[in-house]
Amino acid sequence: MKKWIQEQKQFKDERGLTLVELLAVIVILAIVATIAFVAIGNVMENSKKDALVSNGLQMIEAAKLYEANGGTVGSSEVTISTLQDEEKNRVLEEMYGPWDKQKITSGGVKKEDGEYKVNLTTEDGAKLEDVTEEDLMGDESRSKVSGPTS
Repeated sequence: MKKWIQEQKQFKDERGLTLVELLAVIVILAIVATIAFVAIGNVMENSKKDALVSNGLQMIEAAKLYEANGGTVGSSEVTISTLQDEEKNRVLEEMYGPWDKQKITSGGVKKEDGEYKVNLTTEDGAKLEDVTEEDLMGDESRSKVSGPTS
């Protein structure tokens, strides 16, 4: 019986969380969640820009292969449809826009002064305009992408 009384006393002295402590924990969690949400949003946007940059580099490499197979890449653009043409040694597979997941059909590659430049537009309006291979391989390649218009 004495042991039971000691246990009851011990339980009386223990306290749970007060409302203020609980609210403080909730506020802290909300702040951390907001910061994480913003950071993840930026990472996702940057990855989509990186995907478009990668598509641009892929088009330039396809244009080089097209040229090596006897095609001509000059100041007039070699279009995506030409690079994807089955009859002309298809050198480029279908590409899809990172924002809208639609097939990219607008754009091309031209060669001016020995430098390849790519133009690429997705269905939702994201663009690479007259961007060189060197620009796409640089640290600031994301800045060459103008995001979607929608």
